[in-house]
Amino acid sequence: MKKCYLHIGNFKTGSTSLQSFLYINKNIFKKKNFQLIYEKNYFKKHINNQNLYKYFDKKNLKKIKNYFSGVKKNSNIIISSEFFSCFSYNISQIDYIKKTILKLGFKPIIIFYYRSDNSYLYSLYAQQMTQRKSIEIDSIFNFTKKLKNFGYYFNKKNNRYFMSQNYYLDNRKIVKNWKKVFKNDFLFSKFDKYVSENIFSDFLKNLELKDISAFKFSEKKNVTRKLKFWNLKRIFYYLYLSFMQSKIFTKKQLNPN
Repeated sequence: MKKCYLHIGNFKTGSTSLQSFLYINKNIFKKKNFQLIYEKNYFKKHINNQNLYKYFDKKNLKKIKNYFSGVKKNSNIIISSEFFSCFSYNISQIDYIKKTILKLGFKPIIIFYYRSDNSYLYSLYAQQMTQRKSIEIDSIFNFTKKLKNFGYYFNKKNNRYFMSQNYYLDNRKIVKNWKKVFKNDFLFSKFDKYVSENIFSDFLKNLELKDISAFKFSEKKNVTRKLKFWNLKRIFYYLYLSFMQSKIFTKKQLNPN
């Protein structure tokens, strides 16, 4: 049985850079018997299988089967979308993903990257700020209030932007839930924002590819704006969210190992 490698994020762990890496190396992956599905949507020159996430979210088996219809049965497949991490607190949904992919004739293997540095919440909130033309942004205080009350963050739902989803940050719980269903077929690694290029070689290692000399490593994408000493507002955001992160999440919650 060929394998379906499903990269599920998490958010702000180099997913956009990895998806760019998949796109620019799609022909090399093809030569190595890995097939990718490119969606011509919001993401340009990235392999982000956002529509497939939506089909799984609605449990639309007909559209899921149609999505995989062009995949060769003798080829491995790579799927990537950080939106799949939005299922991380839902065991039944995770189980549905496994059973469905198995029915399609592939062995599913999940790849997850977690983040635990003290700027994690700041990076997530800064990313929200970049979408302020499409979604209503919570104040920094409501942002942390949601995290404290619910244990995760969520945008206000709207029809203009697809990114109105849940953002789960309790890495320990995420790993526990996915491993409960996938056992040893759930692979997870720590993302280091300072050495983000490591995600490429780590990903290829998870694919069990040894000769990686032909692959081109893409530049960093979707990078959080650097703090400038004159930007007092952003400095406040960073200091406040770093402090609140230590109050809301324990080190054990952020570090699943």
